[in-house]
Amino acid sequence: MLVLGESHYGATEDSGPDFTQKVVQDCAYIPGEPFFSKLTNVLRGRIDWPTDEERRETWQHVAFYNFIQEFVGGQSRIASTPDMWRAAQAPFLEIVRALEPDVIIVLRSRLWNKVDELPPEFPVGWCGILHPSSRMASELTFAAVATSLRKAGGLL
Repeated sequence: MLVLGESHYGATEDSGPDFTQKVVQDCAYIPGEPFFSKLTNVLRGRIDWPTDEERRETWQHVAFYNFIQEFVGGQSRIASTPDMWRAAQAPFLEIVRALEPDVIIVLRSRLWNKVDELPPEFPVGWCGILHPSSRMASELTFAAVATSLRKAGGLL
């Protein structure tokens, strides 16, 4: 499973080629961290707070990738430029080729509307959900993810 975020924001001096990897390693396992806690629950299909073991187990089966490969600004909710969207297409296809995910969960409607369809050689199920930092409706989100996972051949 590949979870596809849109971009990072913040101070660009914090960025580097392994920035996203560090964010996931540092934040996905922190109890109470809002974005990754909600996303962990979506991936588990449960609303109860995950134990440390459940959190670790969930993230062992998931790849996380930000579509836009550069910082878009110093704060959240800044839109990526058209050039950023165009530049992101080829690296995204490389990641999908390398990881061969069964399902791609796309965070945010803006990202869902901007990502090009994959070529036919990628038999991937897509699932678009609201961003965990927004007013994501758990029941609808859980159902959408579960349906995509079933179609791909199994749940976590």
